[in-house]
This record gives sequence, C-alpha cells and structure tokens, in this order.
Amino acid sequence: MNIQDMTSFDKFLTPTLIKVVYWIGNAGIALMSLMMILSAFSYMGRGVMQVLGAIVFFVVGLIFWRVMCEGIMLTFRIYDRLTEIRDRLPRN
Repeated sequence: MNIQDMTSFDKFLTPTLIKVVYWIGNAGIALMSLMMILSAFSYMGRGVMQVLGAIVFFVVGLIFWRVMCEGIMLTFRIYDRLTEIRDRLPRN
C-alpha cells in the first residue's frame, strides 16, 4: 500500500489492520487465560474450577474474537464483491 492508495481511498486500510488486531487479540486472550491458570494455584479448592474456567474462556474467547473480526472483514468483502459485480455489468 502506497501513499496514493491511502490518500485516494482506493484501497482500504482496515482489512490489513484488522488482521493485526486479530493476532493482538489472540495474544491477549491467551495471556489472560494463562494468568487465570497461574492464579488458580493460589486457591486449593476452587483452583481446579478456575483452571477449567480458564480453558473455557480461552476456547470461547478465541471463537468469539474470530467471529467479531470476521464480521468486520465481511463488510469489506461484500464491498469487493459488489465492485466486481458492478464492473461486470454492461455499460449503457
């Protein structure tokens, strides 16, 4: 992506940026789950439940985060497909 693309809005920045944000979010979810597991060692009785909760948080968090990012990307994919359809239509 060059300066011309950014200033003319011919190419969107968000699809590229959302991929970076997605991986940062994945790292955040993994780090949070790890912190939950490590803090579970300070609790004897409920520590097992907290470890299970951390695993559930990790799996559900990753799925939810993926769906959220795909929802944002979907907007741009729809735009791309509509542009392709428009370009295929005959000109009058």
